[in-house]
Amino acid sequence: MNSWLTSLIAALPLAGFTAALSADESKPWPTTTRKEVLDKADSGYRWKLIEAPVPALGEHQLLIRVRAVALNRGDLEMLDPGSDRDYSGFVVASDAAGEVIAVGARVQGFKPGMRVTSLYFHNWTDGPPNAERMRDAHGASVDGVLAEYLVIDDTGVAPAPAGLSHEEAAALPTAGLTAWRAVMTRAPEPGDFVLVQGTGGVSTFALQFAVAAKARVIVTSSSDDKLKRAEALGAHAGINYRTTPEWPERVLELTNGHGADVIVDVGGKSTLALSARSLAYDGTLSIVGGLTGYDGMIPARNVLNRNARALGIYVGSRADYLRMSEFIVKHQVRPVVDRVFPIEQFEEALKLLESGDFVGKIVLKF
Repeated sequence: MNSWLTSLIAALPLAGFTAALSADESKPWPTTTRKEVLDKADSGYRWKLIEAPVPALGEHQLLIRVRAVALNRGDLEMLDPGSDRDYSGFVVASDAAGEVIAVGARVQGFKPGMRVTSLYFHNWTDGPPNAERMRDAHGASVDGVLAEYLVIDDTGVAPAPAGLSHEEAAALPTAGLTAWRAVMTRAPEPGDFVLVQGTGGVSTFALQFAVAAKARVIVTSSSDDKLKRAEALGAHAGINYRTTPEWPERVLELTNGHGADVIVDVGGKSTLALSARSLAYDGTLSIVGGLTGYDGMIPARNVLNRNARALGIYVGSRADYLRMSEFIVKHQVRPVVDRVFPIEQFEEALKLLESGDFVGKIVLKF
């Protein structure tokens, strides 16, 4: 496409304009989009697929043709958000991947045809977290990204890593970045031990990142089949926590008394004390979830005696995402996608997410 035509398209308003051309000059600019929104149910909310106008494109916004959206536990939590706010019509989900159709007049660093993903936080581009940067989260506190044609601010988008499919790239913004920071905030050295709980999205990414860093990874799960899949991804050992409820003792056995240098704790209330008992000296306990609740206790003695540290991990910035992306390309990490559903089968996808009977990520596609 000629540069003057690209500039013209970027400057044109979207609403009601059908003659403008997208990045694919053979297709008209869309005026309507399918999207998933929250709809009031007898108890809480449900998802509803609707058709709505495509919003006008602002100066600092991009129009994206969304190809895939990955699901997260937070999508289930939003079905009963526990708030006085009325979420009717709220667009769901946080993690989309697709290609740019058009950019606003003042957008820099993006152009039509680029493959991109959304970011979990609307405006956390770099630097340490603060209240303002963490205030607006897609699909949680501001509208999400599950729309076939998505208009989104340029601060909430990043280039997708080269070589990944749309389905794989969609897995990155929340689960991938959370796992990256959980493992790499204090990056393990080759031969270090990393303990990962479970085989969901964050946990599987943590396993892959740690393996790529040449760490020895121990995975806990209630399923021997899932542990076998984890070992196929490079896990050093697996522990079934149902048959071995005192799994810190097993961690110490597997590490010759050393303990885990990095622990990725997704369980929360019921696992934090066990994780603290599994720490190595100078180890790091990364707290990334609360599958069993968020009010667990960390025994101070275990942390103090080992000169260890506990960190809260809540996704990350766009700068973190770009560092993760560089690592993914360098080490050829391929996100694990368990199932891909067409958008019309969203209810089946949500049921699978709630069941926990999967490894890696569940993805919807348009």
